[in-house]
Amino acid sequence: MRRLRRADREGGSAVLEFLVVGMLLTLPVFYLVITMARLQAGAYAVSGAAREGGRMFVTAQDDGSAHARARSGAELVFADHGSSGTTAVTCSASPCLTRGATVRVETAVDVELPLVPDFLGAVVPTSVRLTSTHVETVGKYRS
Repeated sequence: MRRLRRADREGGSAVLEFLVVGMLLTLPVFYLVITMARLQAGAYAVSGAAREGGRMFVTAQDDGSAHARARSGAELVFADHGSSGTTAVTCSASPCLTRGATVRVETAVDVELPLVPDFLGAVVPTSVRLTSTHVETVGKYRS
């Protein structure tokens, strides 16, 4: 008799408990997956932008157009990934396109963390800064 009364009191609560616990466990996993996907996309963007910026720089005809080519190559990669970032180019020689010289391209992008409201920006970081560096060598047989 006691068993029946106890069973009647708990009827239907297992489904509710399953839903609450399931949501509590599932939501953080979804947030983690979304965050990691955004960070991975940002990593692809920043590394690809550095690589393409370096390649565009060393294939330019002169130093004047090389900086613009590197910047536009990096911006194309950033745009393909739906982000925007910064690009900086430094050279080991002057002029930059001297045979055997190295060109260092550094790119950076800020990846916004999903579902973090702006008013928390003063308390917790709302973005992660990703950077990449690519070093390209100017060809020895460059004309």
